[in-house]
Amino acid sequence: MNRLADGQLVHDVLAVPDVTEAYRQQEIWDLKSRLAYDVAGRIRQRYETEIAPAYAREHGAAPTSRHVIGELMAEDPATQMWSALRRSGQEQMWGLVAESTARQFTRLTGVAGSLLGSSGSLTLDASVTIPAYLQTVDIHCMPTGYYREHGPDDLTAGALYDRGVYIYAAGQLGAANDDKGRSVIEHWLDVHHPELHPEAILDMGCSVGHSTLPYAERYPAAEVHAIDVAAPMLRYAHARAASFGLPVHFSQRDAEATGFPAGSFDLVVSHILLHETSTKAVQNILTESFRLLKPGGLMIHAEYPPFTTMDPFAQFLVEWDTTNNNEPFWSTVRTLDLEAMAVRAGFEPDQVTRELIPTGRRLVTGQSSAGRIGLIVARR
Repeated sequence: MNRLADGQLVHDVLAVPDVTEAYRQQEIWDLKSRLAYDVAGRIRQRYETEIAPAYAREHGAAPTSRHVIGELMAEDPATQMWSALRRSGQEQMWGLVAESTARQFTRLTGVAGSLLGSSGSLTLDASVTIPAYLQTVDIHCMPTGYYREHGPDDLTAGALYDRGVYIYAAGQLGAANDDKGRSVIEHWLDVHHPELHPEAILDMGCSVGHSTLPYAERYPAAEVHAIDVAAPMLRYAHARAASFGLPVHFSQRDAEATGFPAGSFDLVVSHILLHETSTKAVQNILTESFRLLKPGGLMIHAEYPPFTTMDPFAQFLVEWDTTNNNEPFWSTVRTLDLEAMAVRAGFEPDQVTRELIPTGRRLVTGQSSAGRIGLIVARR
């Protein structure tokens, strides 16, 4: 397959930008990268050399709470500028991708329709209720949210997400945005269970199937299922998988209560799903995972690392998304005792582990950076 100039892998339903759109998207890419690395680094330096020492002189010690640091940094002009530009850049990014997607709406919808039945399957269920946690805000400011439809057979949300996430992460999720799934396979499953030959796999909250497809590649004999509550994401996911020639069965279901028979799967996974739900939903998802697993089956939910793995200033930077980027559960999920929740779901304590693995973060240049992802793993 071909790639765009910025490295993203081109497939049949990608909203490929024209020359002008690509130039404008690259400008936002550059802005967001500068803010995330250069400017955030300078803000940290200012905090460590000026703001924290001043606080320590008054209170006897530097702040240890992300909340206190947030209050201090809210008064800092450089931080105010950084925050405003981050929010503006996020909104501009989605707007630019939305323009490109709208221009290609007819083509994308037609291609997706032509791919129905060519590989795997797509099953939609209009009776599925969109959870309140997705209806409350448009997660990470994506203008359609995950689930809104503009007409029959709409896949706009999926197209927005596929291209937008690539720009948002500056290519660090790999050319196919699939680094999370590949990392779980390469850095955990292949290391701890190289003998694994699952017959049936379920990916919960699959969105457009970025992390689903690595499982279809790694375990070609398995029947791979992927679920989400959002119909436009699933339409896009099916067409995208078909364009890659990978048979995945996509269906519209809620991860809290999937409707699959008990003991249906050898492997149940998710990738950065939990932080977009709620505490109650996380417990329900873990309980449903237990129910769905065959005896001896594995549950692996990949999520961003907990606050205990980072210093207070890094926690403050993370918290920015909670308050400014429409990610209301972004911080809370990092405080949950997922091991205890897995035990409450039915898993035996000695069969539950939580750990960090490297993500690999395959940059388009072939370089890598020190990314990590947290796992909650349990055996049935």
